[in-house]
Amino acid sequence: MNFSTVKTTAFFSLVLVAGFSGKAFASDERDLRGGHEPHLHHQKGEGHSSRSGGGSSALLTYRGGNVLHANKTMAIFWGSEWSNASFAGDKISGLDQFFSGFSGSRYAGTGSEYSDRMAYVSNQSTYLGKVLDLSAAPRRALGVAGAIAEACKITKNSPDPNAVYFLYTSTGAGNVNYCAWHSWGNCSNGAPIQVAYMPRLDGIAGCDPQDGTTGHSEGLAAIANVTAHELLESMTDPRGTGWMDASGSENGDKCAWSFPSGNGVSTFANGSLWKVQMEWSNAAYKAGTGLANLNGQKACIY
Repeated sequence: MNFSTVKTTAFFSLVLVAGFSGKAFASDERDLRGGHEPHLHHQKGEGHSSRSGGGSSALLTYRGGNVLHANKTMAIFWGSEWSNASFAGDKISGLDQFFSGFSGSRYAGTGSEYSDRMAYVSNQSTYLGKVLDLSAAPRRALGVAGAIAEACKITKNSPDPNAVYFLYTSTGAGNVNYCAWHSWGNCSNGAPIQVAYMPRLDGIAGCDPQDGTTGHSEGLAAIANVTAHELLESMTDPRGTGWMDASGSENGDKCAWSFPSGNGVSTFANGSLWKVQMEWSNAAYKAGTGLANLNGQKACIY
């Protein structure tokens, strides 16, 4: 395929790396896989654990766009290394269990108070399964253009408009200041698509949720936590016009790196256990019934 260069300005709200705070902007993203040029839009995500959660403003407000009423998910593992059992470890099987058990769980219901002009977000989610793309992954962290191009390639330019396509590359996160992000755009034929990017987080201290309960490896625990963050944000703000506060923080951002008391975990519908961050609730904030985020705001639920 011919190489194509995509010039864009994309907004990131990141799960940030230790020592980095705020929002980043990316431009001149290069799609090294070639193919048709995707149309790019706003991007948001999660940073490292040193970032204070919450933002200065309190309530999330509706920006007039759509939410995902009943979402779908697909896991895309990109990189030849994923065929190596020792490299993959428990991550592929673990994420299968994560996505399969998410639907109907109490945790999936943390976004159910948010709606658009048609309906509320539900706790229902359909796992479309996993795809292994064993071609060489980019040597550097994936940009917006590359993520959208890969997901459009995997879906043959026919993505489900209600799905979020999670890209797990063999590329490590050692040279970036975030743990994960989500974004949206369109394939070359105009089909809308939502994507989320998870670099390999093994050994990245700022992305480690310190899971001492579930028995998951450090690498799986890390990507599961940021997957939960990006999925809930994609449900309530899939294309940048859903729910966020006045500073641009989404429901995941406002409770980033805030976990249930002690070493609390969430139990998914299939009985699997996950140490995943809590999510912001306007209702809990108003009632004073939530748990505190890193700013001391009592609005986090799980």
